[in-house]
Order: sequence, then structure tokens, then C-alpha cells
Amino acid sequence: MHQHRDLLHAFLSRLRSWLRTTLRRSRMESEMDQELRFHVETRAADLVREGVPREKALRQARIEFGGTEGIKEEGRRARGLNFLDELGQDLRYGLRGLRKSPGFTAVVILTLALGIGANSAIFSVVNAVLLSPLPYAAADRLVLVKEVLPHIGPAPFSVSGPDIPEIQKLNHVFEKAGGFRVWTYEFSGKGEPQRVTADRISSDLFDTLGVEPVIGRVFTAEEEFAGHRLVILSYGLWQRGYGGLPGVLGQTIDLDRKPYTIVGVMPRSFVFPLPGMAQGVAADLWVPLGLTKEEMEDYGDNFNYSVAARLKPGIGMGQANADLQLVARGVLDTYAKAASDAHQSLGDFQLGITALPLRDEVTGPLRPTLLVLLGSVGLVLLIACVNVANLLMMRAAGRQKEIAVRLAIGAGRFRLLRQFVVEGMLLAFLGGGLGLAAAVWLKDVLVAGMPASVPRFHAIELNWAVLLFTFLIVSIVGLAFGVLPAMWTSPTDPNASLKDGVRGTSEGGDRQGTRAVFVAVEVALSVMLLVGAGLLIRSFQHVLNTNPGFRPEHVLTASVDLPPDEYSRDEQVASFYKQLTERLRQTPGILAVGGSTDLPLLGGWTHAFTPEGSRPSPGAGLNMCNHSVVYGDYLQLMNIPLLRGRYFTEHDDARSTHVLIVSESLAKKYWPSEEALGKRLKWGTPESSDGWLTIVGIVGDVKQGPLDSATALHTYEPYAQLGSAPSLRIAVRSQGEPASVAGAVRAAVWGLDRQLALGRVQSMDEVISRSTASRRFSLSIVGAFAALALVLAAMGVYAVLGFSVARRTHEIGVRVALGARGGDVLRMVLTQGLRVTGVGIVAGVAGALAFTHFLRSLLYEVGPADPPTLAGVILLIACVSLSASYLPARRAMRVDPMVALRYE
Repeated sequence: MHQHRDLLHAFLSRLRSWLRTTLRRSRMESEMDQELRFHVETRAADLVREGVPREKALRQARIEFGGTEGIKEEGRRARGLNFLDELGQDLRYGLRGLRKSPGFTAVVILTLALGIGANSAIFSVVNAVLLSPLPYAAADRLVLVKEVLPHIGPAPFSVSGPDIPEIQKLNHVFEKAGGFRVWTYEFSGKGEPQRVTADRISSDLFDTLGVEPVIGRVFTAEEEFAGHRLVILSYGLWQRGYGGLPGVLGQTIDLDRKPYTIVGVMPRSFVFPLPGMAQGVAADLWVPLGLTKEEMEDYGDNFNYSVAARLKPGIGMGQANADLQLVARGVLDTYAKAASDAHQSLGDFQLGITALPLRDEVTGPLRPTLLVLLGSVGLVLLIACVNVANLLMMRAAGRQKEIAVRLAIGAGRFRLLRQFVVEGMLLAFLGGGLGLAAAVWLKDVLVAGMPASVPRFHAIELNWAVLLFTFLIVSIVGLAFGVLPAMWTSPTDPNASLKDGVRGTSEGGDRQGTRAVFVAVEVALSVMLLVGAGLLIRSFQHVLNTNPGFRPEHVLTASVDLPPDEYSRDEQVASFYKQLTERLRQTPGILAVGGSTDLPLLGGWTHAFTPEGSRPSPGAGLNMCNHSVVYGDYLQLMNIPLLRGRYFTEHDDARSTHVLIVSESLAKKYWPSEEALGKRLKWGTPESSDGWLTIVGIVGDVKQGPLDSATALHTYEPYAQLGSAPSLRIAVRSQGEPASVAGAVRAAVWGLDRQLALGRVQSMDEVISRSTASRRFSLSIVGAFAALALVLAAMGVYAVLGFSVARRTHEIGVRVALGARGGDVLRMVLTQGLRVTGVGIVAGVAGALAFTHFLRSLLYEVGPADPPTLAGVILLIACVSLSASYLPARRAMRVDPMVALRYE
């Protein structure tokens, strides 16, 4: 320990001395001059006392003392100042060399700028989304609590409302836990009415997240229950609606036409929920959870709530999940008691509760995509570096005589190595500086094109971590660009290099082979990147060619949510939608009108059901399907094809037999060898007391999730038989562009209720576009990188062959003089290019087959070893290589043998 401390003290003392000397150099030079004069004068005085004349004594003292400049040089070297002088010389020499070759310098700097800038921009995204902690206090201890119903499947999903207080009360592993549920409200009183996204939250939620309002307060435990109309605003809504005035506290706003008192405003940086997590729609405001009596009685049903919790210090995920299994038993006990009070039985109902790290829930779905993008841009940088290294070695080949001369007159190899490293660092830092400027623009382009599902995109910036990442890349690249050419060009025998006086002599095979290997590496890396891009393109084509089950053209949709207090009776709700439908049908440009509780591609309700006569074996699980309640001519409007039976009619009302329309896949699964028409099913388990519904129609399958998701079983129920549904997605098919009738839809709604806010007015084409946004984003980036890699590979082939032709001019002249034809020379050069390309293609295909399995999660109906993709990439690379080889080959064909034989 003492020895290490002494060494550290000695190092720091030496560092302080060096800094002091460097900063006070002029003073140090003056002191050395004074000291040298003192010693000379002292010796001269001694000689004068011995009888030597003064002038002769001074001369003899200087001779005895030696050259003062040499002594001063030794003093500077002892103080470390020679290094700075020599470094300055190397920098000036390097800059002069770069100025003499402006074309070479521009190509190298631009190539590096593209590679480094792209890497910095992508890393800024990866850093913000994957590497940086979530924007909450001690975010590594935050978890999302989910429930598992084994009779439905192993995947965890959201929590049932009555379970929230039980989880909070029964657990022993959480410091805090808070429930929440995404909601929407009609927000009025501030200009035009609008729909806003809100979170109904437990009073403990903000404490769980470790965040406090910027002004005001959070909800108390007493205010969490139904009946307390309080609201906390997001910072953005506070700024937009109230100009950021502190006096907003105590004011009221109208939500669903009820007054809510503002008690707080959250900080600017606070966003919750984050995209990616359950119910991941960022809220504009927060209100108390306020579970109603009906919601508290939804035991084992209505799994639409989420729970965020903070683990106690020292509690791991294994211990937390073991405790939650005990909590699940306690929750089941409450279910059993509720069922007993209602004279019902739970049967074999099972429930599990699990905790998942919040970070994994937020970033997990995006991790494969972002890692693929980071790997792709890393390949681009590697290709750029190989390209530049090849250019530097070609440039260094012309400096072999210079290096030999410098070695012959006494220059040390370390000094030459330092010169090359300084030149490499100059190029790397110039390219890195330009690349960093490009990264600012690229980062903005990336953010503008990102899908809404990317969490924390607002936090993407070129911060210190990105700058450090860029600095490390530049330093490593600069060092490599200095060391490799120095090792490659430094002759083992300077005399042999000086004797070689013929410029046109062919180079040694080793050096030609090194450049060929570098080009083959470029081609191989480009093949890997192009194969990845090709697989993503093929997947995207398959996604776009997927039949969604309906026709999205000319369809406009809008969400209508009727305030429950204003429309409390079923008759009011039915009357509103009837009048709205009549108004829209009479609007010019609108061909059909309908509505549904959900829309294709956007998810929706799921229902457990039992086909008539079905007796599932123990442990077989429940039958689950997506379920939509449809209004009017919705199925016909969306062009969901009727395969057998009929659509709903106006006669399917509350007084008639309750009916259903089912999807083709459901009919095939449960009645594979029978006609499904006329069959019956009911909601719930076989013990359910719900009434039977008769199947009157079978329609084609519709994608209820994204286009690349599995097709789910689906049922449709007529709105008139449900009773009422205050919230509907209204859909209209227009004669022209959907946007042309958006104003008419708003006018029709406001003609019935001027305060009513329409939400999510969008065409179905826009819905499809959003569902493919993530794939389009990753494809566009990887495709751009692959195109850049292809250009760099072509540049590498062209540069190496062009340099080879120039170096072999004398050889080519001899060949032509001996009878070789132009076609022979052309074939020789093209064969050289294709041979190198062929090696790169073989290595690249092998690498692609080894690494494209990382893309598996991003592929759709395409395998990692897709033959058409591999064949297309091989053909593309071969054509590009042939094109890049042709120009040098043409130049070789035109070599005049008489000129070439005199070429030196």
C-alpha cells in the first residue's frame, strides 16, 4: 500500500513539474541561458586568475564546456519539452502532406465522417433508449406487477382492478406499489373540446416512481377513492393551456363535463406511462383511481389495470416473485369468499402474479431492433476504415523511398512510427469532427422518422456519453491508421529500397496480397449488410402483401365517447348514434356509415366463450377470442367478406334471437367437418349462466393486431342486442380522399352535441402505415447503411485495381510489346477484380449465414438463409465489382508499350 502511494506521489510530482515547465517555458529558457553563462563566466574567471587573457579565457571556457545548444537540448529532453517540439514538427509536416493531396484528404475525411457520424447518431439513440436509466429515482428497483391465468396461457398480462389493494396489502417485498389505468376524457373549457389521455392512479404511484410535482401536491390516500374530483396536470398541458402560471392551482377544469380541481403540476421531464410498457400511452393529466363499486366486484375479470412497484433494498427478482405467489393465494382467497357470498363456485380457477423489471418492459421489444441497427452501423464504420486503410497504404507505397532515406540518415523507427500515428490521428480527428457535425443532423432525421412506440425519444441527444463514444472511436481509428501503414511501409533493409530505382517495377506479392485481402474484407462485410437489408426488404414486402381482411381505401374513422353522466340512459345513447348515422348518410361524398367498439389492427376486447356441447378436459384452458360489437353497416363498409350466411340486419334487436357472426378460422377450429351456421355459443365457462348466441354468418379473418401478428379468432355481435355502448369507433367510406369528409363528420357530431370531442380522426390507410412504422424505420436505416457499404466496397475495388494498374504500367507494356492484345489485358484486370470479389462474396455469405439468425425476430415469412435474397445480393455485388473493375481495365488496355517501357 505504501509503495503504491509513493509511486503515485512521485508520478503526480513529476506531472506537476512537467506542467509547470511547459506553461513557463520562456522563463525556463531564460534561466538555462543564465545558468550556462554563469558556468562559462566562472570558468573564464578561473583561467584569467591563472594569467590567461580574458578573450582567450572565454573561448577556452566555451570549448571546455561544450556546445551550449546541445546542453540546452539535454535540459529540454530531461524536462519532457522535446516531445512537444517534435510533436509540433510532426503535426506541421502532416498538415503539409495533407494539403499537397487535397483529393486524397477529402475522400478520406468524408469517408470517415460518414462512418463516424452514422455511428454517433445511432449510438445516441441506443444510449437514450437502452443504456440510460429510466427517468425515475432508483429505476433499477422498479417493476411492473402482472397476473397470469394458466387456463388462458402462460403470458402475463394486466391486473384485475380489485386485486390492486390486495397486492399492496399482502406483499412483503415492495417499498411502495401503485395502480394505474389509462383513460380518456372529454376536456372542455379551454377552446375547442378535445379528447385527452389521462391516468387513473393510486395515491402511492408518484411516491413509487420517486417523483414530486413541480408545483402543488400529489393525491392523499383518502382522495384515492371514488368521488374526489382532483387532477394533476402534465407540464406540457400546463404550458399549453395555462401559460405556465403558478396560479393554476385551485382552478377547475371540465373532464367529461364535471369540474375537477387542479392540485399539482408534474415536472417537464416526467413522462408516464412510457411507450412499450402496459398501457404505454403518455398521460396529459392524472386523476385519482377511484375504483367504483362495480369495478371492485370484477373479481377475476376486467384485467385492464397495471401496478408499478419499487422493490425494497436487497430484494431480488427471485425473492419478489416467490413472495408474489403467496400474494396470489391471498387474492384467490378473496375470490373464493366473493364467490361464496354470491352462491357461486370458483371451480378450478387459477391465478399467478409475477413481477417484471420495468426497464425490460419498456425497452425489451425494441432491444433486438436497436442492436441490429448498432451492428449495421458498426459494419459501415468497419468498411469505411478498411477502405481508408487501403488508401493510406497505397499512399504510403509512394513514400517508401522517403522512409528509406530518413532511416539511412539516422532517423529512428519510433520517430517514423510517431509521424505516421500523428498523420493518422489528424485524419481521424478531422473526419470525427465533421462526422460529429453530421451526427447532429442525422440524429434529428432519426428522431423525426421514429415510430411512436420508441420510448424516451425526446431524451435522444448528443450528450457526454455520445461524445466520449465518438472520441474513443476516433482515437482507435487514428491509432490504427498510423500503425498499419508504418508497419507495412517500413523497409527491413533501407539500402535495398534505395537501390530500387525503377518506379514501374511490380510490387512484391505480399503487399499486393495485403491490399487484396482488405478489399475482400470490404466485400464480405458489404455482403453481410446487404443480406440483412435484403431479408428486411423481403419481410416488409410480405407484410405489405398480407391480406388484412378488409379494404382500407377511402375509410375514415373517429372515436366517439359519450360522457356517462350526460348520456346515462340507454335510450339517449341509442338515439345519439341513430341521429349521427342518419346525418352522415345524407352527407355528400359519404357512401356508407358504421361503427364498432374496436378497429382492425388496433386490438380490442377478448372474451372467453364455450361452444354448445363442448366439455373441455380438466386443465384444457378457456376458449378465447377477440370480440367486436358492431353498429350499422360496419362489416359491409369495411368490405369484410361474407363467406356464408348473412350480415346483421335492423331486425337483429333486443327482442329477437341473439345472434353472432364469427370468423372463418373460428368456424374451422370448432366445427371443422360441420356447418357452423346455426351453431351456438355463450360467453364464459361451461358453468356460465349467460344466454346462448346463434351463429348466422361466417366472415373472412381480419387482422386485429399488426399485419405481421398471428390471426386471432373473432366474433361480432350486433350493437342493438348489447343494450348500449357509449364509446364507438365511427367509420365512414368516402367517395374521394378520407380527409375530405373529416370536416363533415365533425359537423355532424357537433350538430348533435357542440361540446363533444372527437378523438383519433384518421384514415385506415394511416392505421396500416402506423402498424408497419417500426419495420419501415429499421428497414430504411439498414437499407441506407447497406447502400453506403456497397458504394464503399465499389470504391475499394476501383482504388486497388487503379493503383495496381498504375504500378504495373511497365509490366503491362512488356506484355503488350510481346504480343498481348487489349482483350487479354482487359481480361487480366477484370479477373483480378472478380477474384478478389469472389473471395469476399464467399466469406460474406458464410458470415451472413452465421449472423443473420440475430435478425430472426425482425423477419416475417422469410428465413435467415433465404435463397432469393442470397442470390440477389451475390448478383448485385458481382455487377458492382465488375463495373468498378472496368474503368481501370480500360485504362490498362490503352497503355502504349513504347511509353510504358520508358516509364520510370
